[in-house]
Amino acid sequence: MFKQCFHTIIFLLCVVSGFTSEVFTLDVRDVRATMDKILRYHVENKEISPLIVQRSFKLYIEQFDPGKIYLTREEVEPFLSLDADAINEVIEEYHRDKFFRYRHLNQLIQGAIYRHQHIREKQIEQLLEKEGEEPSRHTSQLHLNYPSTLQELEERNYNQLLLQIEIYRKRHCPSKRVTSALIQKILHHHDKKILAHERAYLESSEHMLALHILKSMTQSLDAHTGYYTPREAEDIRTSLRREFSGVGIVLREDCEGIFVSGLLKGGPAQRSGQIDVGDMLVAVNSCETEERTFKQMLGLIKGKEGGRVTLSFKRGARDSNIFHVDLIREKIVMCDERLSLSVEPYGAGIIGKVEVPSFYDNGDHVSVERDLKESINLLKSKGDLKGLILDFRKNSGGFLTQAVKVASLFIRRGVIIISKYSHRDVSYVKRGDEKMFFDGPLVILISKASASATEIVAQTLQDHGAALIVGDKRSYGKGSMQHQTLTDERAKMFFKVTVGRYYTASGCSPQIKGVQSDIVVPTRLFPYNIGEKYLPFPLASDCLREDVFHSIMSMQQGPYHGRAHSVVPYLKPRKSRWRKMLPKLCVNSKERIENDRNFQVFLKMQGRPHVEQRNHRPRDRSNFGVDDLQLKESVEIVKDMIFLSGQE
Repeated sequence: MFKQCFHTIIFLLCVVSGFTSEVFTLDVRDVRATMDKILRYHVENKEISPLIVQRSFKLYIEQFDPGKIYLTREEVEPFLSLDADAINEVIEEYHRDKFFRYRHLNQLIQGAIYRHQHIREKQIEQLLEKEGEEPSRHTSQLHLNYPSTLQELEERNYNQLLLQIEIYRKRHCPSKRVTSALIQKILHHHDKKILAHERAYLESSEHMLALHILKSMTQSLDAHTGYYTPREAEDIRTSLRREFSGVGIVLREDCEGIFVSGLLKGGPAQRSGQIDVGDMLVAVNSCETEERTFKQMLGLIKGKEGGRVTLSFKRGARDSNIFHVDLIREKIVMCDERLSLSVEPYGAGIIGKVEVPSFYDNGDHVSVERDLKESINLLKSKGDLKGLILDFRKNSGGFLTQAVKVASLFIRRGVIIISKYSHRDVSYVKRGDEKMFFDGPLVILISKASASATEIVAQTLQDHGAALIVGDKRSYGKGSMQHQTLTDERAKMFFKVTVGRYYTASGCSPQIKGVQSDIVVPTRLFPYNIGEKYLPFPLASDCLREDVFHSIMSMQQGPYHGRAHSVVPYLKPRKSRWRKMLPKLCVNSKERIENDRNFQVFLKMQGRPHVEQRNHRPRDRSNFGVDDLQLKESVEIVKDMIFLSGQE
């Protein structure tokens, strides 16, 4: 029953924040109905448990007050330390569609918002009264605990205001004196964002209460399960498909206003010939920008293909003349966010370098597999393609189907991915006996941010011995699968839910531990705590036992899919010609890095991320910060692979 539903599996790290007002309405009675549906899918949790209840209150509070600047320790403690009787009472109320304790928490939050607004208003007045005085410089601080007193809470709020001023100074006028007028402008801009967040909790509607409860409960199940608004789902669809309906205009925001920072080539905005980079947006369809957030204005510009939108501009912030531009929305394909390639000459041939930002697929003519095939063919047309580097450092995932197709380009046959679901059913996707698209020296460049579908491709090619993995010691570590409704524009509710774990042909999953690099070449992320294990409530890591493979029966359904009747082979990492070179390749790479002055400076500076780099620049730097050090070393590794293969 479950597998028939999994027509849209994605492997993506989705980070969505904020709430927007959309044309859809929830009722608290929708909470249990929605959760019951999600729980039927979930890989581990099948009912609301005491643990989920405890987590949900913690998340409800953290989603509202992530910076711990609204609520005190005394206020949150009753919700973070519920006893067994209170938890059982919450569960009983849940089954009766009653959410009294969540309502109580929401009322507490509303009171904290009014208090915060009063504090903020008073502190802004104090700052504005200090005409001629330089605001104290402020260093951002992460608060691990809620303030124990109101005085401490007020101090945190004041520091937040100083932080906003400091951020603006660093970006726009580090040597300029900050006047009261500028402070007022900076904090007014900051206030618009805060008020939009606060309104989502001050609105006394069943819809917003149900939305907050659903968000906190779904995220309590595991790190990658969640409930989304239509606007949030639209943003994720845009990211996955690399296309949207709009006018092809790129905007930026600061406290001065919203400005045009770019025009997409061939888009309606550029073709109009009326809009220039630097123009200031003042209204969309007569809705002025002054009291609206940046996200709200972007939402007004987006819309259905073929719809009309009127944008009003000034030619710069100081120009008083307003002009209007009528545009028709079109489907915009984000070519700049698709893969890119470059060439490194080597001997009588070339080494290709391809940056793959994600595993995208718009269901039409735009997909990473199609783009990668075209890129490799283009590289081959430029010369003898002796080696290839796939740069996955910024790739956080995408569609499973695209990961399978990309991996299939570099292996001749064999298992690519094994999926295990909550009901212990196991299926696999395999590659039939077909021609490889490229079988030369291949390096996959990863970082701690490389995740999900990226890890499928990297670990599969590592298992089969088709590629060597280079980069940080490990990748992100996401080895779970999600069923989702986000890409279905007709869906009545938008969610993603973790339905199983995946494993590659070696029987191993990258969950938590990530894909391990064959040759460690640290990226700028190496000193940071990035990865699945640092998320709240991640699934545990595991591996399939070898005997599980021999219990899998599979019925062939074409060259890629199988279930029931044939045994899936358990593959030990294949000792290919490239893996046999590893000892020599590791020695060579280590020696180059140790003797590379720029790389050593990079390691020292990245090793202390809290220190501003400008205070530690070496006097003898010649090109530090100019070269892409990890990509440069990957090229050297490919050169070694080419050289050593010529000696075989």
